This record gives sequence, C-alpha cells and structure tokens, in this order.
Amino acid sequence: MLSVLGVKTFASSISSWLGRVEVAATEDSLLFVGVGSGRAAKFLRALGLHPPSEGGSELIGEAVAQLIEYFEGRRRSFSLPVNFLGTDFQVRVWEKTMEIPYGSTRSYSWVARRVGCASPRPVGRALSANHLMLIVPCHRVVEAHGGLGGFSAGLALKKKLLQHEARHTGRAAIKLNPPRCAEG
Repeated sequence: MLSVLGVKTFASSISSWLGRVEVAATEDSLLFVGVGSGRAAKFLRALGLHPPSEGGSELIGEAVAQLIEYFEGRRRSFSLPVNFLGTDFQVRVWEKTMEIPYGSTRSYSWVARRVGCASPRPVGRALSANHLMLIVPCHRVVEAHGGLGGFSAGLALKKKLLQHEARHTGRAAIKLNPPRCAEG
C-alpha cells in the first residue's frame, strides 16, 4: 500500500491520436495513466498526495517513451512497475486483464471465470476503477455477445484502441455488435 507521508509524485503528459494522456508516478511505481486534462492531479489529490512535479523521474520518462511506442504501433505490452491501489478483487481482475494479448478481446464473463467470480458485473465495476489505462488494457474486455460494454474514457475511445491494435497485428478489424436495446 502507498504511504502518503513524504511520498514525492511526478507527472507528465503526451499528446496522441487518443487525446492528452496523463501519467503520474512515485519514484518507484506508476500510479495513474488516463486520458484528459487534470485527471492525474485529481487522482493524486484523492489519495491525499501533493500535486506532482512535472517530469523529473526516470520512471515517468520510461512510461512516456513506452506510451509513445504504443501509439505508434511499436509496443504491444508495457514493462513498468505499477502500484494498483485497489481491493484484492480489483487487483485480481486487473492482473488477469493484463494477460489479454494485444489485438485480442475477451468477455467480461471470461475474466470473471478466471478470477473465480460467478457474475461478470463485478468485473465491469473493477475495470471501471482501473487507474492505469492501457497498462491494464481494460479496453480489451467486451460483452460476450460482441458489444463494447463500458469504458471510463468513453466507448468511442475504446473502439479506437481496439481498431488501432487490430491494424497493428494484421488482423481484420474487430467486429463489434451494436448495443442491445432493452425490450419494452
């Protein structure tokens, strides 16, 4: 667990075809990767941590370099130390999600079965709390019937990420079904 006293944090951001991607870390572990302006600082404040220093850490530099490689289609997985900051169940879901290969998808039910959960709904809730977007590739988890499911950064970005990975694996575009409508 993260001890708040005396923890120095660092942050940086990059512009990508996905938008502004922010990264935050301590000296030894990545804490946050997300899309949007000000989200890293908000995440750190919620943990009781002081605002981050811009740049200034080897880990932030390496995280930015690996993210750029991902966006350029030259990186399929990340090799960065992370601090999950979640419940035991969330961490199990996030670790299992990290096993989904680049360019592939798995269903919420698939993840649920592999973490010993009878229902996919808790998996969806755990993924919605993912604070390490791309590092924990929750965009690769979709509904069993082919719908996108959810994504904290929005379904349009989830679809873009899946298309990006399909393009760089030489696979056909991932076919996704439109969302199901509730019957009235």
